[in-house]
Parts: sequence; structure tokens; C-alpha cells
Amino acid sequence: MKMSRTRAAVGSILALALLASALIVPNLATAETPGAIPGEAKTVIEIKMEGKKMGFFGPATVHEGEELEVVNDTMPSMTGPHTFSLVTKGSLPKTPKARQTCFTPGKICMGIAKWYGLKGKESPKNPLVKAGKEGWDTMGTATKKGDSYFFGKKGESIDQKVTAKAGTTLYFICAVHAFMQGSIKVLPPVVY
Repeated sequence: MKMSRTRAAVGSILALALLASALIVPNLATAETPGAIPGEAKTVIEIKMEGKKMGFFGPATVHEGEELEVVNDTMPSMTGPHTFSLVTKGSLPKTPKARQTCFTPGKICMGIAKWYGLKGKESPKNPLVKAGKEGWDTMGTATKKGDSYFFGKKGESIDQKVTAKAGTTLYFICAVHAFMQGSIKVLPPVVY
């Protein structure tokens, strides 16, 4: 009698474990974007509104060599344009006052405008600023260019490889909305 209860309990535990693994494994598999070429993972950061909060939404990590796509899901006519600009951690404005004065000389938001060659409120002629190697790898300062992309339309996106080395944390900001900041840690490349 005891033996049959033990077997039943073990059987129930195994059935639950199999069910849990069936539910978990598909979620792990979604690290690859549907429709992507097998073995080529893609990570997505969205610029969007979540409730009343506008910002960058995405994962905390990306693998070296992986594609990183940044997508603008906001309506620029309502929110204004955006940039996804890689900057050094020390360049990020940390206080409300620093964010309010970010677009003044010597500050990172004004620096990003200079990366694009802008002097006034015009839009950049080329939305992509490449500073280092091909892909996402170079963080800039108010006086040194970093990688950046300017979004002027809803649905616009950029997709580039992460060429920063594993162990690097990439910090980013929107030069138009200095409160929009984020970071993503670069993990070692995935071996398929």
C-alpha cells in the first residue's frame, strides 16, 4: 500500500515536471525572434509608452555578435523624435536638474547633436552615427562620438550586431528625452 502511494506520488511529480518543462522550454526558445534564421539570435529594445511612462524597454543582456534591434513604437508627432545613443556611464545625467540642462554646451545631449553635425533644431541628414567598429560598440561623451541612431518615424528600426566585447555594459540615452536611459550587459558569444 505504501509502495503504491510512493509510486503514485513520484508519477505525479514526474508528470508535473514534464508539464513544467513543456511550458518553460518554449519560452526559452523565444530568445530567437520568430522568422529569424536558425542560429542567428536577435535581441529587441523598444522605444514605447507603457502606461504614462515613455522609455526604452528590453532585456538586461545581449550576447557579443548577436543582432540588437531598436524599434520606435511611439508617434513622433505626439512625443517628438528619439535617439538611441551609446554613451559612457559617467555621461548620463542622473538628477532631474542634470536632465533639464542636458541640452546645454558641455552636456551629453548637446554632444549627441554635435555627433550628427546639428546646430539648431533640424533633423539629421543621416540617422546613423558610426563611431567605432561596424555595429554597436562605441560609447561617446559630450566631446567624443559614440554610436547613435535617430528615429523620426513610428515603426522605424535599426538592426546591428553587437561588436562590443563580452563583459562590457553598454549605456544609452535618448538625446531628445534625457530621462530615457538604459543599459545592456554584453555576454560572451553564443556557440551554436
